[in-house]
Amino acid sequence: MRSNDFSQAPPQARAEVFFLGANRYRSPLAMLGQIRRWPKVARALRTAPGYLWHRSYFEVPDRIGLMVAFASQDDLMRYARTPEHREIMKWLVGSGERSPARGGFIRILRAEEWGYTNGEFRAEDGRLGMIDEFTKLSSEESLPGTDPPGPGSDRPGPGSGSGSRGR
Repeated sequence: MRSNDFSQAPPQARAEVFFLGANRYRSPLAMLGQIRRWPKVARALRTAPGYLWHRSYFEVPDRIGLMVAFASQDDLMRYARTPEHREIMKWLVGSGERSPARGGFIRILRAEEWGYTNGEFRAEDGRLGMIDEFTKLSSEESLPGTDPPGPGSDRPGPGSGSGSRGR
C-alpha cells in the first residue's frame, strides 16, 4: 500500500538518497588491490553520519560495484569528502592510463516522496494489502482534482486509482 512513512521499513527503504556505482578493472590483480583496500573504506562508510546500508556486487569478468543508502544527499556528499574515500579514488583513477580502473560510473538516485509499504514494514497500521491500480504512466492523463493526498489523509496516495501520476 502507498505510504510516505518508512520508519518501520528496513534501512535501505528509509534512504532519501541512493548511491549506485561500479568500476571496470584492467586486470584481476587490480581487482585484488580494491579488495585489499576495501576494509578501511567500509569501516569509514559504516560509521559515516547518515549511512544506512550498503552492498557490493561483482560482475564477471572485471567489474566491482557498490550500492549505498544514505539518509540525505548531504550525508552522501560528506562521506565522499572523507580521507578514506578520497584515498581509494586517487588510487583507483589517479594514474591515468596506468590506473587500476579502465572506467567507472556513479549515479545518485533520490527517493520519491511516496512509495509502498506492507505488513510489518507499514508504519501506519501494519496492514498487508494490494493497491487497486498501478501509478499512471507519464503518457497517461491525470483527471482534474486528483492531486495526491497529503500525509495523514485517509485517501490512498498517488496512482491508487485516483488518476494521479504521483509527484
